[in-house]
Amino acid sequence: MCIKEWKRIAEQEATRYREHKAFMKGVEDARGTVTERCRSSMRWVKAVDLVLAYLQRTNDEHARFFRLLFGIDGTPAYRGEKGMIALSFEFCVSVSQLYQWKSELLSLLLLAAAQTGALLPYRTE
Repeated sequence: MCIKEWKRIAEQEATRYREHKAFMKGVEDARGTVTERCRSSMRWVKAVDLVLAYLQRTNDEHARFFRLLFGIDGTPAYRGEKGMIALSFEFCVSVSQLYQWKSELLSLLLLAAAQTGALLPYRTE
């Protein structure tokens, strides 16, 4: 698997952040058993939370972009080219600059995912 594929997975999981949180809450409320799916959701939520915490300490604008891009705060995610154009007006930067930000944020998310065990790129099993 290559970095491009890992970034695609990270993007997909970041977009599913709220689903993961709701799933974990449902398991907790039902006092259900923690399955591997639940552990995986917990790892991705932790990875996104780590990136958000880091961005809030270092760059509020990128933290806001991360939230809007992936719909983390409950707003619909900005998807595709139209979403990036809308965000370019929101942040007063070019679309190409936003794609660069997105790539950097996904790299941070990959690092956090590896740290939490959500993504194990060198697993040989």
